[in-house]
Amino acid sequence: MKNYILLIIFIHFSIFALSQESSRWQVMPALIGGVFPNYEYSLKNYNPLLIPYLPFSKGGFYGELRYNYDRNGTFGIYGGKSWSLGENTIHLITPQLGAIFGDYQGISLQLYYNLINPHVEFNLTNNYALIFNNRPNFYFNWSDIQFPVWKKGRIGASTQIFIDSAVKTYDFGPMIGYRNEKWYFMLTSFNPWQQKKHYLFFAIQRTFQL
Repeated sequence: MKNYILLIIFIHFSIFALSQESSRWQVMPALIGGVFPNYEYSLKNYNPLLIPYLPFSKGGFYGELRYNYDRNGTFGIYGGKSWSLGENTIHLITPQLGAIFGDYQGISLQLYYNLINPHVEFNLTNNYALIFNNRPNFYFNWSDIQFPVWKKGRIGASTQIFIDSAVKTYDFGPMIGYRNEKWYFMLTSFNPWQQKKHYLFFAIQRTFQL
């Protein structure tokens, strides 16, 4: 527990220190959700499942506050630093350290990788959580590939992987999206060829400069 408290303090002071940089804060609140028409468990407990999600950045710092994202009924606070490589094709690498509390309590290591090109975009999230209370450790992966179409639209595919000591899930499906300077919308239809495993996943995000 002592190490857990020290981790939260470390993230707090990292955010404070980076806030002294001259660049402006960028805040990107989002609402993510899933609708599970054929999952009995999800229909009973979380349908739709809503995930409040607040990324924020300044200079090279990138942080997140989120609920229901790591696990249902669990809060997360994350902080880390982004490195950008390349010119025409940009490689963005962001390792993060996080603390989670609620139904699950522990620490989490997270790594984002984004490949951004005028003709294709690839996004990867790897997340491993070490849990201190009576819950299993878990691994989560989100990956997607997006191709720009028209002026602001995009099409592609997404996959989600979740693994703990009791459950292993692998989901894949087509996605559509829209992005401009301020708004991002995304809809993925996971496992549309399997009625019992089919569900919809959406995200709505707005970007603010402070």
